[in-house]
Amino acid sequence: MQIKSIIADANLAWNKALNNGNAKLLTGLYSENATISPGNGSTVTGRNEIEALFLEFFRNGVHHHAIDIIEVGGSDKIIYQISHWSANFAESSPFGGITMNVMEHHSDGKWLINSHVWNLKN
Repeated sequence: MQIKSIIADANLAWNKALNNGNAKLLTGLYSENATISPGNGSTVTGRNEIEALFLEFFRNGVHHHAIDIIEVGGSDKIIYQISHWSANFAESSPFGGITMNVMEHHSDGKWLINSHVWNLKN
């Protein structure tokens, strides 16, 4: 199993969905009961809350998202990444931080994000 390849492919799909403003596709990359902590001290759980979070990002003009992998690891059922992320907000300069996510291998063969946490570099 090539963990870095699986994660790189997942990152491409994630960035494409976010940068195209496709909340349904983006939300579909998460497991049904996934949890996100978007760097503001709160958490959202489940696809409905996750979709609402990303729709808010789109309304606020988040775009040009990119992910640069720092570290990957895991096993045949659970993999993780730690990465730098960056994006633009409306017409502002790029901003970013560190993200970590954990993906789980499901019985249908898909790798879905189960936990996603990021911070914002000041």
